Amino acid sequence: PVSFIYRFKSKDEDYKAICQEMINRYEKELRVFPAAKSVHHSFRSGLLMHTTNMLILAEYIADIYKAHVDRDLLLAGVLLHDIGKIKEFTVSELGLVTDYSIDGKLMGHAIICAEEITEIADKLGTPEEKARLLKHLILSHHGKPEHGAAVVPVCLEAELLSCIDMLYSRVEIYSEATAN
Repeated sequence: PVSFIYRFKSKDEDYKAICQEMINRYEKELRVFPAAKSVHHSFRSGLLMHTTNMLILAEYIADIYKAHVDRDLLLAGVLLHDIGKIKEFTVSELGLVTDYSIDGKLMGHAIICAEEITEIADKLGTPEEKARLLKHLILSHHGKPEHGAAVVPVCLEAELLSCIDMLYSRVEIYSEATAN
């Protein structure tokens, strides 16, 4: 499996099991999918790059705020926050987005991922509160409804995920814009 993307040592077996199940489902796609149709990380393997670099930032932030942050929840949220894009997009053989899937148009990647988390958590017997918190991180990672969030972040880990995603995507947008 793409175990290097979940390179941190999770102490929480429930979050670790959900993440491992999701990675196992989408290992092949994780290696090649872009993170967007346009804007940032819209190139082959952009999703893997975006997620991996966000994990590095999240680990650093979790270490700084370790007295206040559920590290395992934050890192699981970071790992899974955009994995629904694999079902949201249709991708060419070159690894570029050609269009949005029907589910992508109707629901979007966050809802797609939250549904899969529900399915996996039920199958694994994950405590309801843990599954609920993880789904909240996924559904709120865009920060505001006008930016595509289903709900606004209401816990520290959700707020941090949203901030990390915004920071990393904005830096990439500027990097791509100034590359030429």
